[in-house]
Amino acid sequence: MNAPNRPMRESIGLEDLISEVRRVIGGGLPTTEEAAGELLQLKSVYARAVVPSEPRSRLSALNELLPRLIASLDDADFRGAVQILFGLAPGTRGTTLTSRRRQAADLLGYSAGHFRNEVEERLLNALAVAIQDDLLRYRSRIKRAAESLEPTGDTPRLGPEHITHEEELISRIWHHVYGLRAELIAHARLDEAEGFEMQAEEHRQAAQREDKALLEILAEYASTYGDRLIKHGAAEMSSAALRRLSGHSSDISEERS
Repeated sequence: MNAPNRPMRESIGLEDLISEVRRVIGGGLPTTEEAAGELLQLKSVYARAVVPSEPRSRLSALNELLPRLIASLDDADFRGAVQILFGLAPGTRGTTLTSRRRQAADLLGYSAGHFRNEVEERLLNALAVAIQDDLLRYRSRIKRAAESLEPTGDTPRLGPEHITHEEELISRIWHHVYGLRAELIAHARLDEAEGFEMQAEEHRQAAQREDKALLEILAEYASTYGDRLIKHGAAEMSSAALRRLSGHSSDISEERS
C-alpha cells in the first residue's frame, strides 16, 4: 500500500522523530512505506530521492540514509546495539525484534527487561538526534546554495550540496524564465522593423514554446514541493511573479493581424 499523500516536512520535533523511528524497529531495515511513516516526508529524504514525488523512490533513499546515520553514531557500543536493533548487524536481518533486543542487551551488558524498559529509548533518541541533525545540516546547505546565487562577481560553483532534484528544477525554471524573456525581447525588437516579419514570427513562436515549458516545469515543482516560493539568491518569487519577470504577455498567444 502506498503512503498517503502528505506534505513535505522541513522540520520535525525530537519526540515525534523518536515515535517515527520506533515504528521502524519492528521489521528492521530495510523498512516499508507503511512503517516509515512521516520519515518519508522529511525534506532531507526528498532531496536524496531519484524521483521525489514517488513514495517508493523516497523509501529507497530513506533505506540508504538510515544505515549511514546509524554508522555515524559516536559511541561504538551504542552504534553496535542500534545496528543490531534495526537488523543491520550480521545475522540479524529478518530475525524477530525480541531476538534483536536480546542480542543488543547482551552487547551492552544489560538484562533484557532493563534494556527494553530503559536503554532502548536512549538508542532511539540517539538515532532521532542524528536524523534531526542531518535535516538541519541539509537546510543549512540549501540556504548556502541559494545565497551563492547572489551577484558577487565570482564564478558560480556547483558543489555536492547542489546535487538535488529541487535544485535541478529551480535551475530549469530560471532557464525557461530567461529563455522566454529573451524571445519576447527579440519579438518586440523585430516586430515593427520593416523586412523582419518572418524573424519576428519565429521569435513569437519560440516564446510560446518557452512559455509552455515554463508552465510545465512550474507545475512539476508545485506537485513535488507544494505551493512554495522559488528562491533565487536572497529573493523568493511565486510562479506568477516569475512569469511577470519573464515579461510574459498575451501577445505571444496569437499572431498579429
